[in-house]
Order: sequence, then C-alpha cells, then structure tokens
Amino acid sequence: MVTANSCHSAIFVEEFTDGLYSPTFLCEATMTPCFPVLRFVVFSALALCISTVSASAQDATWFRDVTSAVKLDSARSGQISSCDINGDGYPDVLFQVLAYNRSMKTRLYLNKQHPDSSNPKARIFVDVTDQSNIYENRNPGVTGRVADTWGIADVNNDGFPDLVSGLFYFNVSTFVDPGDRTEVLLNDGTGKFTLVKNSGLPDLDKFPATSFCFLDYDLDGKLDIYIGTFSANHQQDVWLPGLLMRGRGDGTFEDVTEPSGLINVLEPTYGASVTDWNNDGYPDIMTSPYCRTEGTLWKNNGNGTFTNVTKETGYSSKNGMWGNVDAGGSVNNLLLFPRELCQWEALPCDYDNDGDMDIAQMLIHGGLDTMEGRSTLTMNGGAANGYKLTWNTNAFDRPLNTNQVVLRKTVANDTTWSNQYGTFSAKKGTVITAATNGHLGDQAGSWFDMDNDMRQDFLLSSTGYDGANDRCYIQHQQPNGTFKEIAQQLGVRSILKETHSNRPFDYDLDGDDDFLVQYSPRTANPQSGRVWLMQNNIGNKNNYVSIKLRTPNGCNKNGIGCRVWVYAGGVSQMRDIQSGVGRWGMTSPFTLNFGLGKNTVIDSIVVRWAMKSLPKTTIVNPPVNAMLTISREGLDPVSVNEETLPAEPLTVSPNPAASRVVVNVPAAYRSNAHCELYSLHGERLLRQRCEGEERLGITLDAFAPGVYIIRFSNATHSQTTSFIKGE
Repeated sequence: MVTANSCHSAIFVEEFTDGLYSPTFLCEATMTPCFPVLRFVVFSALALCISTVSASAQDATWFRDVTSAVKLDSARSGQISSCDINGDGYPDVLFQVLAYNRSMKTRLYLNKQHPDSSNPKARIFVDVTDQSNIYENRNPGVTGRVADTWGIADVNNDGFPDLVSGLFYFNVSTFVDPGDRTEVLLNDGTGKFTLVKNSGLPDLDKFPATSFCFLDYDLDGKLDIYIGTFSANHQQDVWLPGLLMRGRGDGTFEDVTEPSGLINVLEPTYGASVTDWNNDGYPDIMTSPYCRTEGTLWKNNGNGTFTNVTKETGYSSKNGMWGNVDAGGSVNNLLLFPRELCQWEALPCDYDNDGDMDIAQMLIHGGLDTMEGRSTLTMNGGAANGYKLTWNTNAFDRPLNTNQVVLRKTVANDTTWSNQYGTFSAKKGTVITAATNGHLGDQAGSWFDMDNDMRQDFLLSSTGYDGANDRCYIQHQQPNGTFKEIAQQLGVRSILKETHSNRPFDYDLDGDDDFLVQYSPRTANPQSGRVWLMQNNIGNKNNYVSIKLRTPNGCNKNGIGCRVWVYAGGVSQMRDIQSGVGRWGMTSPFTLNFGLGKNTVIDSIVVRWAMKSLPKTTIVNPPVNAMLTISREGLDPVSVNEETLPAEPLTVSPNPAASRVVVNVPAAYRSNAHCELYSLHGERLLRQRCEGEERLGITLDAFAPGVYIIRFSNATHSQTTSFIKGE
C-alpha cells in the first residue's frame, strides 16, 4: 500500500469566467496556488499505461453468508435499496414489498455496530420502521398508508436523504382505490420522517407508479423526479406518459411533463434509469416497458426539454426479436407461439472502461435459440458513432435450457405468420426450437466490481419460469471483456435460487461491495421473500479507493448526476452517482467503490459536478485503500491519513515556459525512480529513469501550448507538479 504525498500533490480547481475555462492548481495541504492560471477550453484527466493484475481464481472463500450474523434472518423483501439514512456513514437498507394495502410490509433497517463487539466493522441491522414514521398518513385518523414503490434522495437539500412513496396496481379492474396518493417524507437526519402536506405529488391523483428516478435535469441544484408509470388499463392497452416533476428544493414539486416533451410517449413502464448517455453533461432517461412497447430513450436537450431518440440510437427492448417459442395447438395442427420480450430493467454502466455508458437490459420471456431474444448487453458506440446502441445477446453466460424440446422447425422460405401475440416473420433457413417452458425470467441486475480488479461484474437475478435454472447468476468479467458464470464455483448456486432482486453495497465499509439477494416472493418456496447478505472476502485482495462527494453550492447535496473518473494503471473507470435505477427505482449508496487491481498508485481522480457550467475537480496522486471525501476545492484533508514526505519541493522553471524547462529533482527521486511528462489529456509524452540528476532539462519544442504535468515516482512515493507552455 502506498500513502499519498502531502503538499506536493496538486489539486485542479476549475473556474468559469466570461465563458472561458480557467483551472487553478492548488497545493493540497496549504490550498494556495502552486503556479499561474491559464485559461483554456479543454480539460481531461491523466491515464497511465500500467497493466492490472486479476485476483486469484474463484472459489468458495470469495463470499460468506453473514445473514444470521447481521440479524437479517427474519427480513423479507420484494426489492432492495441501500442508502445512509441516519448520517453515520454506514449504508442502511429499505426492503420494499408490493402490498397493495396498508399492511406496512416495506421495512427500514438501520446498519448499527454490533452491541457485543468493539469492532466498528461488526454490524447488525435493526428494524426501525415503526419509529421512523415512514407510513404517516395525511389523514391523522388513518393508520398506515398504501406505499408500494419507494425512492430515496435529498429533495430539500438539507443533507439528509428523504423518501418518496407511491401506489402500484397491475389490473385496474381489481384495484380498489384506498384514497392514498404519492407522498414526500422529509428526513430529520436521524431516520425519522415527516410527510410534506403540500408536496405537489398528491395533486397527480391516482396513477400506478413503478419507479422514482432522481435527476437534476436543468442543473439548477435542485433534485427533480422522473416517475415511471404503468398502464391506466393494461388489458386494453391504455398507457400513460412518464411524469417529470421539477423540484423547488424544499420538498415540493411542479408537474413539467407537458413542457418537457415527455407527454408525447405513452407506454407501460416497469422502471426507468437516468444516466448521461451521450456524455454532454445532462442526464438522459431510459424507460423499461413491460411488453407492448419498445421503450424510450429521452435525450436531454439542456434547455428544459427532451427529445425521443429511440429510433435513431437503436434503443429497444425487442430489437426485432421475439421471445422463447412455445408449442401449442394439436398434434395435427402444431402452432408456434413466440412470446413478447418484456424489459424489466435498463442498467447503465461503462462496463468496458471506454468512456461511454453501455446498458445491461433485463428481459423476460427470452430464449436461447436463433431469433429468440434474451437479456442483452447493449454497447454504446461513442461519439464517433453518434452514441448508437448495439445488442450483444451472447454477452452473459447462461445455462442451456433444460426443458423438453417438442419441435425443431427449419423455415423453408421467407415467411410471415400471426397468432395472439402478434405478427412474426422468419427468413429462409431459420431454425425455430419450441420448448414446453424455459422462458428466462431475468427480472433484476446490478453492476459491481466484486474483486476490485477494475472490471465491472454483474449480478443477474432470474425467477418464475424455469425452476431448474432460475437463480442469481454471478457474472465475472474476464480480461477479454467476456463474462463467466461463477456461482457454482463459489458454492452458492444452491443458496441463490429463484432470486427476484439484488443490491451490492459495502455494508462494513471495508472497500469492497457485499451484496443482498432476495428470493422471489411469488414462488412456493417456504423461504420466499427472505434475504441473504453475502459478505465479500475477495475484493480486499486487491487495492481500492472509496469516494464520497461534499457538493458545492449549486449542486444537489447527494451529488446525483455527478460523474467520477478514476485513472490508474492505464485504465479509466467512470461512474455516475444515481438514485432510482431499474425496476421500482432502486437506490444504491452515494459513496462509490473503485477497484484498483494491484496498482499502488492512483494517477488522478476527476469529478464533474452536476451543476451549471459542469465544472470539474481533479485530484492528482491521492492515496489508495482509503475513503476519500472530495469537495469542489479538492481532497478533504481530514478524510485521509497521509505520511509526510521529504519537504524538498518539486519545482519547474521558467513557468510559464517557451521551449525548455528545468526541473529540480528532490533527493528522494535521484535514484531508483522515474520522471514522466503528461498532457492534461492523459497522454504520456516522456518517461525516463532518474540516475543521480539534481536538475533535469526537458525540451518543449515538439509540444503545443498548454498545461503539462511532471511526475516523479519511486517504489513508495510520488510527487507531481505542473507547468505552462506558452505560445
């Protein structure tokens, strides 16, 4: 493990003056300018070309079932969210249940230190629902409230995450309106909530809410809500638009669905996700429809409106494919019934570390044969390809369908046929396999780097269609970008069966993500709805950094929509802080864990703040294996323990320079060390070994005007400084 340097680590603080971009370089310890300011337009961070090393081969020691140890044996859930509710730094959990009544089955558990242990990482979860007041009803004479769907975010910017709850109903004909409505509840910071009487959400009246996605769509520093909606009448294909509620920053909202343009698409959504799909700094919206429609990608235009770019980008829940093919009819009149693909979740992640958000799409009714769609990894083509999206249905490693095949049919000629599911076509030579069952019931997924090797892995929960295979699939990303199912090697396939939801989060704050997983609440299994907490024991074999943000004025307190890059070992990892992802709008902690593999040095961390002008802050050479708090000004000095380095400064002269600079070399780097020169775009321009030089000259004639970074490093420390090359 390498500790950070002290006053020789530079922080880049961006300013925007008269429309121009001015980064100020500050000494991390003294927060005084390290060198002059240069106005320029383009800024990006460092990247080094050092390979990372994977963790050891997977085995049963990777994860440990700690459900009983943390007192969650009796917990039951339908969906799982995690967030630090009471401000103690540890993530708490909300176990959500669709109850359709006032039974108050959704429960809030606080993460507390075990009372019998002095170790702060020994944790238990305590049900505080009854004391939390999350079921307050605006009618004081009524106990409880129908609250099926929940969202978590700080909607009044006081630093405490609040709650939003709504009703869901699938069949209008069987739904009895209880009179309850969508509500906002404000947190006092201890985990106790108060209902906002005039939030504006009850004014929406009765509607089936499927998710609450929080975003600052106009970058005014106040959180807004995109609300996914289901059907007004699903049997009759009567659908609703998603709703956009603009936040006033005090827990109240106004409906801007119509002026934003979102009113123009009606669909039965099962969830939605928000991410900056096209890297322009503004949050875009992706919807997940429950059959019927293709889903929508809403491009944020940056002026308060959205444009439907579904068709031109290739965003789709079907992509011209049908689901698993069933056989029906009689022996003499055998009919084929392709199921409709239904998307339950669209989960954004830059899984391949190329700087663009890809999407894992969870699809049910899928199959494994030609033309049968299934859960897919949708690849983002990036700026060069207009950020178009391309399906890869073979990305995830899935078991073969073990059900009985009753028919294989080779299409003799191009043909089209219709049945109750719609009209379908197949090209000549297409082989259609019909099975008695086997629809892949992929209902939930989550991205996380389980072994901190700098590659995002994936949890895929499947249930409800194929009892022999339905389970939580643990998809381990390989060095070549493919995925390998390892649940069986980990010895947990028999435990993680028929799973309905999952949520990675670092419950013990040891720098790697553990995960909760939940049995389906709709199976005959006697343990339906119960949860398991799997403690991660492999992530700490690699290095890591944990990052939380202390947002500036003008940015929402949770940092939702802020984008964070970590550059180490030649790899650029990118994450967004999100709340409201996928089906029912699940929440993950606002603290981000980044794996570093075997890298002992972080070249830089870059934060793009979700606020006007989209400023960035860059930290050069922060410590590893630590929880870092980053503010607009840079690294919070109390968030890390730093080892004092030799006080000899690293200086460059002249600065600014024209054609040549001379660098004094501190004594600590005059042997067994290297000097490297980087552009602000992360391109390494020079690397040479230090062999006793006290002063090092660098010729700049080949380099364009701009800011350059010089870095000296040895086996245990590094120092960084910067200089300006003028015209």
